[in-house]
Amino acid sequence: MKKHTLVVTSMMALLLSVASPLTNTQASAYAAGQTPAVNPEMKTLAQLDKHVVEAAKQSMLKQAGGVLIELDEITGETTDCWVIRAKNNRGEVLVTKQEGKVVSVRVKLKFDEVAADLQNTATSTLKEMDNQHAFTIDWVERINWEKENVWLFKGQNVSVSIDAAAGKVNTATLHYTNQQMNPKVVNTAQKALKSLSNGKASALLPDVTLLKKSQERLDQVWDFMDTERKYRIVIGAKTGKVVAATMFSEFSDGNYTADEDIPQVFAKPFFTKEAAIAAANPMMKKVFNLDLTGYNVSSKYNVYTFTKKGKPTVTASINHKGVFYDFAVTPENGLIN
Repeated sequence: MKKHTLVVTSMMALLLSVASPLTNTQASAYAAGQTPAVNPEMKTLAQLDKHVVEAAKQSMLKQAGGVLIELDEITGETTDCWVIRAKNNRGEVLVTKQEGKVVSVRVKLKFDEVAADLQNTATSTLKEMDNQHAFTIDWVERINWEKENVWLFKGQNVSVSIDAAAGKVNTATLHYTNQQMNPKVVNTAQKALKSLSNGKASALLPDVTLLKKSQERLDQVWDFMDTERKYRIVIGAKTGKVVAATMFSEFSDGNYTADEDIPQVFAKPFFTKEAAIAAANPMMKKVFNLDLTGYNVSSKYNVYTFTKKGKPTVTASINHKGVFYDFAVTPENGLIN
């Protein structure tokens, strides 16, 4: 697909701002390399090629599951594309000027406008995660572009992302305050935070996320961060054990390596098997109460995988200085909970 220009970035950023709470790198990746639009004069819908407008209308209709979405005005353009907004803030579509090819579309819907099977998938997932509280879904977005094809259900303190092609849940989140949490879980997070930061971390944020993320095999976990957002502690909702931890300062600023540079920077393994265990084991013992002695080690670029029969698998990443900053512990059944 051709690269599009900066005018489109605001639209894509909006689409991606509702994605997984753990990362939003797609928006910045999409924005990179954009160039300003050439023509400052905005056209009206009536001035566009009818085939282009019809393509935009049909795309909105299809993505909305047959719900009629009326186009309103052109809100931006690039060298190749028009950005067209729907009436009543019901979405946007990005369509090429010449071919009328839809590049991306976002449609906003009411919960009862969405197919019953999708409604059931969203509500049953939330109920499975927490059957003690009632959660309301206020609105739904249908998002489709090159890197994302989802139904997104949103409400106060709740979100569910469903893969539009497979009909399965990608990510689900529920948000709580620490006061609503089991004190034992909060205490576990505080102790892990202290160990991870060598006593330097600030207190935990006053809120926490209950997360399900299929692509990362996160079945159901509590996601904590410190108030300065330098550290992350993840605790299994079912096991009550620390299952992941991240030191953000160790891969930011001077420690950061861009994804595209990783193969070159880590072309040769940084550690031998013995050295990798020696480097990772102190943190594993302190934070996870897990000893890597006797584990096998494999690596791909900056990611090291530690395995041992009958034991959980540990995946850990290093920065270019060889400091392990990101850890995840996966049980033998493959589900982190």
